[in-house]
Amino acid sequence: MAKSTKALPGKRSARKTPDSTTEGKEQKGRRQGLIIASLILAVILVVVGVGYYLIYVKPFQTTVIVVGEDTINIGYFIKRTRMDIDASGDPNVMLERLTQEILIKQGAPRYGIEATEEDITDALKEVARGESETISDSEFKEWYRQQLNETELTDSEYRDIMHMLVLAQRLQEYLAERVPTVAEQVHLHIIVLESYEDALEVKEKLDAGADFADLARELSIDEQTGKGGGDIGWIPVDILEGPFAWAALNLDIGEASEPLMTSETAFSISMVSEKAVARELDDNSLEIMKAKALQDWLTEEMGHTKIEFHGFKNGFDSETYAWIKYQLAKRED
Repeated sequence: MAKSTKALPGKRSARKTPDSTTEGKEQKGRRQGLIIASLILAVILVVVGVGYYLIYVKPFQTTVIVVGEDTINIGYFIKRTRMDIDASGDPNVMLERLTQEILIKQGAPRYGIEATEEDITDALKEVARGESETISDSEFKEWYRQQLNETELTDSEYRDIMHMLVLAQRLQEYLAERVPTVAEQVHLHIIVLESYEDALEVKEKLDAGADFADLARELSIDEQTGKGGGDIGWIPVDILEGPFAWAALNLDIGEASEPLMTSETAFSISMVSEKAVARELDDNSLEIMKAKALQDWLTEEMGHTKIEFHGFKNGFDSETYAWIKYQLAKRED
């Protein structure tokens, strides 16, 4: 008996029309196209994002200074260099300055020296006030807003700078109060000349027996010391620098030095007439010793603290220096 090809009641034919099959393929193709396009777009965005990060973000996050456990990145380093007029845009100057700031913040608490948030705010208001006797809250807020805008520092970064300044002032006062009133000193005499040749002639005359004071009064181009026969008095060894420090430490009593270059335009002959291992400081020398107390402390701290300067490759190298100078120049343009 022949089988009937008629569909059973209640069942739909499994066969699809040519039109419905074609439409399904087209929809499937569109979905696949959208997926592929989305994947390509995602890859492009990732590549662009990585490129942006490598060029505009990562370099600024690079550590440039390490002092003990504290670090400073290049982004902050550049902002500080831009705002610090005294640094003259020189990264090398700022390396030393920021290193000293960290040392102060690390070391001050050892002496019980601290600065509260109120202390920091008071110091900021004092700066904002300038020569005025008072400043209103609204005036201070506007001044502070301008400072943050001009320096591009965050509130915490700006307050951190003021925190360091307050600590530095208090540490300076603390150290100055403890400067010894007795120190190693030398009685120093100098004759200042215009050229090496002039200084060499004076040296020959001294070796031949000429009087140091007479030559100083006759030939020294420094009127103040020349009038006194070259006598500049008792000087603490610790405040002498350069050739004068060398003379104080190496000359025998009464011995005239060889010509010493004391500046770009002057040479000198030095002589020590007396030495004292421990001598009472006069008022002027004591004030000088107090003024340099913080710098002496910083020099000592740098001697026994782990300090490192980093950059993109081999430390703070020429490439890092050039990149920072480029960033500074961009801002100026």
